[in-house]
Amino acid sequence: MGFFKSCIAPDVGYVSGPGHNSKSLSFLIITSVLINGFVISADNLTPRGVPLSRAALYDPQKNFSCLDGSKLIPFSFVNDDYCDCNDGSDEPGTSACVRGSFYCLNAGHISAYISSSRVNDGVCDCCDGSDEVGTITCANTCEEMGRAAREEAERQAKLAKEGFQKRLEMVSKGKSYRKEKEEERTRLDADRQIAESMKNEKLQLKEQVEQPEKDALEKYRLIQEEKQKQEDEQEKAKSENEAEALFNLLDSNGDDKITLDEIKVRQTFDKNKDGVVDESEAMFFLNMNEEMGRDEFLKSGWLLVKPFFMMEQGMFKPPESGGGQAASDDYEDDLGKLDDIQNEQQDSAKPDVPGVEPTELEEEEEEEGEEQHDDDVETDPEPIVDADPKYDEETQALINQANKAREEYNEADRNLRESVRRLEEVNELLNSDFGDDDRFAPMHGECFDYEDKEYIYTLCPFKSATQKIRSGGDVNLGKWNAWSGPETDKYSSMLYDRGQSCWNGPQRSAKVALRCGLDNRLISVSEPSRCEYQFEFETPASCQKPEASNSHDEL
Repeated sequence: MGFFKSCIAPDVGYVSGPGHNSKSLSFLIITSVLINGFVISADNLTPRGVPLSRAALYDPQKNFSCLDGSKLIPFSFVNDDYCDCNDGSDEPGTSACVRGSFYCLNAGHISAYISSSRVNDGVCDCCDGSDEVGTITCANTCEEMGRAAREEAERQAKLAKEGFQKRLEMVSKGKSYRKEKEEERTRLDADRQIAESMKNEKLQLKEQVEQPEKDALEKYRLIQEEKQKQEDEQEKAKSENEAEALFNLLDSNGDDKITLDEIKVRQTFDKNKDGVVDESEAMFFLNMNEEMGRDEFLKSGWLLVKPFFMMEQGMFKPPESGGGQAASDDYEDDLGKLDDIQNEQQDSAKPDVPGVEPTELEEEEEEEGEEQHDDDVETDPEPIVDADPKYDEETQALINQANKAREEYNEADRNLRESVRRLEEVNELLNSDFGDDDRFAPMHGECFDYEDKEYIYTLCPFKSATQKIRSGGDVNLGKWNAWSGPETDKYSSMLYDRGQSCWNGPQRSAKVALRCGLDNRLISVSEPSRCEYQFEFETPASCQKPEASNSHDEL
């Protein structure tokens, strides 16, 4: 071993850290010299990089036992820049052992261990510079760092104290919230029972008055059915008369059948409007036959013929040649008969509105048609509604009474359903987990925003998480699912899932990490994975009770 490597170690001292008495001794100066890797302090000879608490394990009067018990080596091998112990315990002050560690006293701040690989590497890792003896000169920053650490510790202690007080306030509000909801549930349950009783009462009244109404209306129904039957018979007779008239009109020779020749002379049946009724057109109206008897015509043929008479009204052309004046007169007579038939058909097609003459309806239709044309907009005309059927005074009174009972029953039913809905909502709230002491309950019903350059994020605790694009709409990031923290503190994280699906990806989801803060506020949002968002939320509800102070002085 060489002689003294005379190196004056920096002044070291201890300044009371967080939780220590401010009246403690602020500095304890230790003057020491380094002799071949050993620090002489008081009456002890301690190797470099070893805390005083382990000094007894490094006795220079004895062989050194590796701290893992693997071997015994001469004490001169300690800090000789060669690793002899598997655990590196023989080289606490050099970088020889990859598994070794170096102890930074860091007087005035916080003592710490660093890896032996960082000893004498030209970088100051210990704030007292003790890891770089003989390589570079390191400024002792422990006092400054200790002051900053103490200020931060004081700030954290103040935050913990004030935050916990606010947490207690939130606990009190949460318990009041639960109590209010329990009282509301009791009140709503009573309202539900009243509403259910009222509904049953109104149901009985409705059923009582509906039976007399039904009996009274039954006779009117029978009268109406009889009237409708008569009208149907009249309509059938009218149709049969129309069919007979058309058959007689077309059967010009009176042989009780209609032939191709009798169809061809009628320009009404010129389907393609080429001025000639050819054989194929004529056969169409005879069910593809050359002739048709009266019975067949009345059964089906006239349904083919009738529309063409109606559509071609006034568009017949007299024969261009042959027949003379007699033929022309016959044609005019036929045309007059056809006009009469078509007029009857048109009259039967018009709605029969009591008190309104057909001419009035026609004028109204013409005016409506003009209005539509002028505005160039298609609009439906006002529907023509038949007047309410007239009943005798006694029947009408029964109807009015039944209508009133039905309205009252419907109102009672709506009230019951509304009471049940509100009761279910309150029960759902009371079954919700708002924390072990309901401390998170005051956040229910609140929403908090966080804005960045592109988006506005909104968190509504126990409901939803959304993202609003400044130039677009809202995107659902997830609905409230459950608390998702670890078993030791499940209330440290929230999970919102089943959000809007990403394009060609999963449904969006968001996790909300909760931490202590003096106010409820959303402080950051990120997207660490595609469609998976991370919210950071501060709340007094996450502040823990401060630990009791244990003041004492340490070196």
